[in-house]
Amino acid sequence: MSINVLQILTERGLVKQVTHEEPLAQLLQKPAVFYAGFDATADSLHVGHLLPMMVMAYMRRAGHHPIALIGGGTTMIGDPSGKTEMRQMLDPGTISAYAQAIGAQVSRILDCVDGPELLVANNADWLLKLNYVDLLREVGACFSVNNMLRAECYKQRMEKGLSFLEFNYMIMQSYDFYHMFQTVGCNMQFGGDDQWSNMLGGTELIRRKLGENAY
Repeated sequence: MSINVLQILTERGLVKQVTHEEPLAQLLQKPAVFYAGFDATADSLHVGHLLPMMVMAYMRRAGHHPIALIGGGTTMIGDPSGKTEMRQMLDPGTISAYAQAIGAQVSRILDCVDGPELLVANNADWLLKLNYVDLLREVGACFSVNNMLRAECYKQRMEKGLSFLEFNYMIMQSYDFYHMFQTVGCNMQFGGDDQWSNMLGGTELIRRKLGENAY
């Protein structure tokens, strides 16, 4: 591709760290499939979503295929990253309504940007169908508890207490990446710095289960 989108994002201060920088730069020379996630914790986007939306806009304008993943499934658990206390548990009906509202907003905003068609997906479509024992057998051995406990997304919560419910969030987010890698060829994920450990979990799961690289 003629546009070096990674350089553009870096120059604008939107990149803190990446996996495999040189292979990633090569990958971005051709149309790639990427995603960013938006949990359904409210009925509207907020200012914290501005930077991911900006990155999606730059990527789409550069010819890459965007996926906005709405967290209708992951919101059932709640992300402990950057939180001092466990998130308030929302009922399934509220989460479903929030997911629809956020998906519509993302579509409306990104429709202002020229580029490949936007796919809006909801991880409730696959996460809520999983059998817990089957999931443990499929991916459980790919996650080291020792490594998970060292992850930045959990550190802030270790002193006050981290519930087993929230401890599963990394596995769920990693499974999203693994699932979309197989189903729609998505091999790139980005998000806020507080999501770094969760994103690495997805790249490692893809590597260990499929022998492939994701970024």
